Amino acid sequence: MRKIFTVAIVVLLSVNLFGQSLSGVESVEYDPINNRYLASSDNSSIVAIAPNGGLSYFGSGTDADYGMEVMSGTLFVISNNGIKGYNLVNENEVMNLTIPGVQFLNGMGSNGVDKLWVSDFNGLSIYEVDVSNIAAPSSIMVADQTDLDNKQPNGIVYDGSNSRILIVTWGSNASIKAMDLTSYTVTNVVANTGVGSIDGIDYDNDGNWYISSWSPARITKYSNDFSTSEVITVPGISNPADICYAIETDTLAIPGGNQVLFVGFENQSVGIEEENFEAYGIYYNSGYPVVKFEFMTDQDAKFEIVDMGGRVVYTVLEGKQPKGAQTVILSSIGLYAGTYLCRLTSKELSFTDRIIIP
Repeated sequence: MRKIFTVAIVVLLSVNLFGQSLSGVESVEYDPINNRYLASSDNSSIVAIAPNGGLSYFGSGTDADYGMEVMSGTLFVISNNGIKGYNLVNENEVMNLTIPGVQFLNGMGSNGVDKLWVSDFNGLSIYEVDVSNIAAPSSIMVADQTDLDNKQPNGIVYDGSNSRILIVTWGSNASIKAMDLTSYTVTNVVANTGVGSIDGIDYDNDGNWYISSWSPARITKYSNDFSTSEVITVPGISNPADICYAIETDTLAIPGGNQVLFVGFENQSVGIEEENFEAYGIYYNSGYPVVKFEFMTDQDAKFEIVDMGGRVVYTVLEGKQPKGAQTVILSSIGLYAGTYLCRLTSKELSFTDRIIIP
């Protein structure tokens, strides 16, 4: 009986569509009521991104500086070290909360009903915000620098099945921490992720976790219990900030720099006969190639795209790569349609194989 090796299919839906219109994108959130994404930028405006890529301003005089959350028909945003709420239908301001003593509010998470959690990046603290009465919201500090091991907190996500929030941290040897929502005790989930300066965190339909790091600039996918991880390489990614996984569309939105990248994860898989799977695999979805491989140890590697004349036209990866599985999405590199070679060289694994760009 043949065994089947199954891998998830990853598709890049669109890239660099908004480079001329967005600037310094810090956060992005999916608006399920209007089927659009909302992005905060460095000029404090909120930009709505339609499914066809069209851009428009959200509301009149609205502003958002960093983290955002959509909850109960309201867009909550960090603005001027406070928290504002905007109605998603009429786009009017419905809440404005000032939190005394904060230094730099950055990341935000929610339970989807009545609670927000925000990180004070410079104040090394976490605040819980009760918005059950949106006309009279309240806040309380629930973690300080001692609780956070003097790490700078950034992105936050709610983990309801475990009654906790997960907090990613900045700086070298960045960690993923958990705060129990009953005792407010903070513990390490991953004490050292092996990456630096994690900005955002979110989860998908299957309970997998995604984090965005600046050093190196990439997405790392963790299993539900954080026991395994996989690198997701998206060429063109830059300073990935507060990511958003839209469960409704199985799409990960990656803001950073002057763009928002969208990576779609379709609800399908491809079976590959195990005896034909030798350390790497090339798959296609919507005509675009996806390359998957795995290193048994940390090692230097180079992954290049070469034209049929032998010229290197794009370097996807170069330098130290971590142990474990990697998925490389090749629909964002802007090559002309045609046949190319993808070439990986490392001490452990080397291959050259043909790919087709539609």
